[in-house]
Amino acid sequence: MMRRARNSFAAVWLCALVIFASPASADDRCEGLLPTEAAKLPRSSVTADHLVELRDIGQPYAADPSRPLFTLSPDKQSIAFQLHRADPETNSYCAGLVVLPLRPGAKRQLIDISHELIMDRPAWYGWSAFQIGTPAPITPRWLPNGKLIAYLKRDNGSNQVWLASLDGANARQITKSPTDVDDFRLSDDDQSIIYSTRPGIPEQERGIDLEGLSGWRYDERAFPVRGGRPQVPATSSRYIVVDIETGAERAATEAESRVFGVGEEQPRRASGPGQREAWIETEETQSYPPDYRLIATIGTDRFDCPPNVCKLDRSSMIGWTSDGAELIFTRREGWANSLTGIYLWRPEAPSASRAIVTSDALIECQPSGNGLLCLRERSSAPRHFVKFDLRKKEAEKLFDPNPEFDHLLLGRVERLNWRNGFGVPWYGDLVYPVGYRAGQRYPIVIVQYRTKGFLRGSTGDEIPIQTFANEGYFILSVDNLTYEDIIGRQKDAGELAAAFNQNFVGRKQILSAIETAISSLEKRGLIATDKVGISGLSDGCTTAKFAAINSVKFAAGSVSGCALEPDQDAILGPMIAQAYHESGWPRLADNDVGFWSKIAFMSQPERVRFPMLFQAADNEFLAMVGSHTALQQIGTPSDLYIFPDEDHIKSQPAHRLAIYLRNLAWFNFWLKDELPQNPARREEAERWKIMRDEWKLRGPGANTQARSLDVEDQ
Repeated sequence: MMRRARNSFAAVWLCALVIFASPASADDRCEGLLPTEAAKLPRSSVTADHLVELRDIGQPYAADPSRPLFTLSPDKQSIAFQLHRADPETNSYCAGLVVLPLRPGAKRQLIDISHELIMDRPAWYGWSAFQIGTPAPITPRWLPNGKLIAYLKRDNGSNQVWLASLDGANARQITKSPTDVDDFRLSDDDQSIIYSTRPGIPEQERGIDLEGLSGWRYDERAFPVRGGRPQVPATSSRYIVVDIETGAERAATEAESRVFGVGEEQPRRASGPGQREAWIETEETQSYPPDYRLIATIGTDRFDCPPNVCKLDRSSMIGWTSDGAELIFTRREGWANSLTGIYLWRPEAPSASRAIVTSDALIECQPSGNGLLCLRERSSAPRHFVKFDLRKKEAEKLFDPNPEFDHLLLGRVERLNWRNGFGVPWYGDLVYPVGYRAGQRYPIVIVQYRTKGFLRGSTGDEIPIQTFANEGYFILSVDNLTYEDIIGRQKDAGELAAAFNQNFVGRKQILSAIETAISSLEKRGLIATDKVGISGLSDGCTTAKFAAINSVKFAAGSVSGCALEPDQDAILGPMIAQAYHESGWPRLADNDVGFWSKIAFMSQPERVRFPMLFQAADNEFLAMVGSHTALQQIGTPSDLYIFPDEDHIKSQPAHRLAIYLRNLAWFNFWLKDELPQNPARREEAERWKIMRDEWKLRGPGANTQARSLDVEDQ
């Protein structure tokens, strides 16, 4: 088991920097990867270590439907998935392939382990890879005999296809590609693996090296915030067939390559018994996002579910019951689309019946018997497997990777539904302080920007929510909704983004929702209105910066992962700058003073109302240096920390723990006037104390231009 003096259990939430380690058989870091039955322990507070070390399945957000996070065995009696956990002390990860029999009391089996996670690197902006900081979906693929599983594994810095038996014996590497394997499928005869790789990437890298001898041209490959080296342009995939038994390789035929859906957008599909097929297709509408239609075929007969009956959306999942009698589908619904409904539809029937409605996050679901097997998160429960009996409308928990979590003291969670100042329905989750006493007012921290699911650290996982609750805070986790939920559908995706960003219309709606909720909590006697903090990564950072200029509700902020300054075109490079322009942001050359007066710090630091903490990846910190420098130069408290070898979402376990602890110390200082006991943290806080004393001498109240959004503004 993990050798730690701290009282914690092991796991992970996000993803990992590649950390090489000794072979699994000689390394005890993976001994606790599979949980044991949790002993009856005295209840204790949730620490930052607890949250960093949670065992987890998959990446934090919904998966790519073409790469499911778990798969059913051919006999439908077991599932396979990857489980992973973090160890901040060694700054490393352990990942394991697990087989879970679905029968009660069956023993789960750890098949193979690795100390390297495969990171997601989508080909965005015309580049071969855009590092985000989240793990890639890992899809185990069963061979027809149900005794062998093929899967992607990273070992010694290389992604390859491996094959293992259910007892974990004889795990072996099948592919020997000189470049990383991106994805794979089983051939129709199940005798071969078809895999995709991009051999052109190393050649492009060598070309960039050679170009550097005479200087790199600043062009569409430039991403200055990540350094001067050009990004590698997107290259074509090559498809290879490898014989499982002999290892012999050949180029895939065009027909074989189609299993990857090359060059086309694949609709969600589901196959059932007796020549049953189903899929989701878009309606011909003049608005975006479009409406979606559910189609079913049985043999040669086609059935269209009317849109007013099967009103699907981009998040919908579909599947057949095992007897093929009904189709299962999910959709968003309820107040501000905050709920998920699970429905049954019998082709030819004029209506569908709702079996279950839930506020939980269903990360991924697959039919199992006449029910639904799902990866579920609840507001106070980390990700776990559950089976829904849709006829009885019941749910049974099948596997909890973190049984120890049940022994921790948690703040209770209240779902809040309200309208912002513009009348738009909104929702969020209010986490109460542990030991809450009625009549006492508490500090509160706002976190963003998605709230459905387990309330661990907000989007980006930087605020340890239940640790704050154990420290005497309210936490309001606000969902920022989708653009279309806020401003309505538009002609296309570009016009939707532009309409949202025009004159910060959408951002005003979000800030109004947060301010309205704060006022409501103050009227309920729950919070101290002079002790309100706000945090956010990426889109959440945008709201926090907007609030710093346009609101008087907040006393401190902590942000990460955004630029939002007039020079951002130069910092981000031409490709990302163009994406901003297409969504309504001005060009650098426009010198749009009016636009930037609503959000920029560099040109008007005196308007920033509260102290700011920036915790940035080294691949992004240059985008935040201007904001931080401007605040420092006029004496507004600001601190900036830079984490090496990180991307948009920080993934290294030691970094994630440090970010958690610094955010806790930051808000404790500004909202509770407390200094940490830890010497290293106390040294940081002593610097904040000096900043605060100097700021008070200057007079933070000198800024009279910021004001909250009230009805007159709207």
